[in-house]
Amino acid sequence: MLLLIRKFYKYWKAINMHIKQLQCFVHLAETLSFSRTAELIYVTQPTVTHQIHTLEDELKLKLFIRTKRNVELTPAGICFYKDIKDILTRTNIAIAKAKNYSQAFESNLSIGYDGNVEVKHLPNILSIFKIKFPHIHLYLKIVDYKEKRHLFTNSTFDLIFTVKETIEDLSEVGYTELFTGRFVCVLPKVHPLSCKTIIKIAELQNQSLILLDPLKCPSEMARVQKDIQIKCPYSTVYFSDSALISYIMIKGSIGIAVMPNFVCPEDPQLSIIPLDVEDLISYGIAWNKNNKRNEIKGFIAITKQIYNT
Repeated sequence: MLLLIRKFYKYWKAINMHIKQLQCFVHLAETLSFSRTAELIYVTQPTVTHQIHTLEDELKLKLFIRTKRNVELTPAGICFYKDIKDILTRTNIAIAKAKNYSQAFESNLSIGYDGNVEVKHLPNILSIFKIKFPHIHLYLKIVDYKEKRHLFTNSTFDLIFTVKETIEDLSEVGYTELFTGRFVCVLPKVHPLSCKTIIKIAELQNQSLILLDPLKCPSEMARVQKDIQIKCPYSTVYFSDSALISYIMIKGSIGIAVMPNFVCPEDPQLSIIPLDVEDLISYGIAWNKNNKRNEIKGFIAITKQIYNT
């Protein structure tokens, strides 16, 4: 038994050393400063130098170019940084989850969602859930719809808040609609169209338009946007990564944004006016029907109850 404990300790010590080397590498890649990296991870500058040298020796790669004045990543270092930062983040999450399990929690519930505007009742849902399921550790992550679907189908998430069309082709997925949304135009209150009660697509002709990136938005949104572009061929089009970025662009007088109404935060400087299209978007919560855990059923029941009141 003593021999087994010693072997485990040696193994853990080796893993921990590698994690520290990788953490040191990531900080140095981001700061490009040995002294600043030493401050961030609470070690001496020679320790940072040693960690980086050891890592480069083990990988048999030159990760940094060092001169008396500058520190730069090599092409290999840039490539390694892009991959290892995500791996290191996931490793730290895994370690934290394992510690949680060993200390106070019986299980983990992972939830993916788009943002706080879409799931405005999420704080209330979480509050009630923690009262009813105090021994369940919650992990929440904001992701765009494509990454969310990928992580969900790979069982990274137990539950996701999503538009229906994102998951309706997945046979093993259960879905409950929480509300339906419609498309709106968001524009400054000083804009001539802000006095309208509804805006027709034809009225967007020759306007500067802010649309969501079609690679990062649901298919329903991409279809409506494509129709607008066809019917307004002379309009200048800007693509935005998110509704929040669209709002910044609207306030900067870049143009009029078209988006689902449930991603629109309230803003006294802007008007939100319905777009004259019939398309509606179903938004709800999805889960794998084969996963029968009580905490998943409980979370769904709490969510439905809150949205129905």
